[in-house]
Amino acid sequence: MSRWTVLWTPPRTESPMTTPATRTASPATSWSRGARAAGALTLALAGLLWLLADLVEPSLEGVASQTWIAENPGPAGVALTADMLATPFLAGATALWLLLARARSPRLAWTGAVLLVFGLTGQAVITGVGLTAYMVAQSGKVDAAAFSAAIGDGPDASLPGTVFTMMFFAGAFIGIVVMMVAVWRSRALPRAAVLLLVAFQAADIVSLPFPTTVIAAAGLLWMAVSLLRARGVRAGRPAEDMGGGVHAVERS
Repeated sequence: MSRWTVLWTPPRTESPMTTPATRTASPATSWSRGARAAGALTLALAGLLWLLADLVEPSLEGVASQTWIAENPGPAGVALTADMLATPFLAGATALWLLLARARSPRLAWTGAVLLVFGLTGQAVITGVGLTAYMVAQSGKVDAAAFSAAIGDGPDASLPGTVFTMMFFAGAFIGIVVMMVAVWRSRALPRAAVLLLVAFQAADIVSLPFPTTVIAAAGLLWMAVSLLRARGVRAGRPAEDMGGGVHAVERS
């Protein structure tokens, strides 16, 4: 006759020195190859288009900018088009970050996503102003100095100007930081790439001798490669049950 022996297995614990840095697989490991490829393409295009716009068009303001557009309609059109196309891909990147980070940090991920939606809406407004400036410069019917004076150096204190300022600056600058904190906590993407996105926001505030979108593009491309190569934690090792419990073992 068989006998049953009740065994109690204590919970397993691991020393912080031996515990792997990441115990949870990225949510992307459960995605299909097509989904990972689409996400990687979204991140890569967001960074490359953004960078292209900054590399083609020099950092000019006012009459100097209008004059450059009038004298270089081809490059100016390429830069404006790249800026326009980058915005929807950045929106896609926002959705991707939300999907990756919401499981571990739902409040931070959703807060960052909402703020970034406002920020990207503000970015779309800026692109619209850029399109208007391009059309004015191409037409030659409006004096560049008069147009620049009407546009000014930035939004005024009117209701639309104040709302735009809050949407763009609060949404873009605060939103990316909040979202990157959520992605950092999720461990779904390389933390060094996350730091590059935060460094881009910090560098954008300071006047640097090179386009700061170089930093953002590097971080986004790094994330894209990581997403394509997404694998389970400690590949080849099955998941372990770290909890204890009561187990019945049959003995003959």
